[in-house]
Amino acid sequence: MKVVASSEFIFSVYEGGIRYIVCLKRKKCSCGRFQHDEIPCAHAMAVLKKKNIKDVHPYYSDYYKPDALANTYAVPMEPMPDKSDWIVPKSVLEEVVLPPRYKKMPGRLRKKRKKNADEKLSGNTNCCGRCGQEGHNRRTCTFFPKDS
Repeated sequence: MKVVASSEFIFSVYEGGIRYIVCLKRKKCSCGRFQHDEIPCAHAMAVLKKKNIKDVHPYYSDYYKPDALANTYAVPMEPMPDKSDWIVPKSVLEEVVLPPRYKKMPGRLRKKRKKNADEKLSGNTNCCGRCGQEGHNRRTCTFFPKDS
């Protein structure tokens, strides 16, 4: 990845011919992963590496820090009583809950999953039966002359 600084906090990151804009101050990247996951994406990590920032903890959300886990279990939890001791209202017992109606959508099902922008796009390449090189087939091979 090629990193080009636009200002103190805004950078352009070029990857595979695509430009991504990273703002470290707002913790945003144009790929959307930095905002969505609330952890630095690959483009933001490239910027942090270019700026020689060793401590990346300020760029992570507080949800990923050990204090968040400790605070989750700080509130005491009451254990549930045995199921036979439950007091269930009569209106709840009489309620009939059915599964949602399923309607099959028209059209052919999609066979392959949709790949993320950062995943490698691999296409099938032809392989010649005569010379073994990729990119063409036996009919369009120019390496060997055609047999007449």
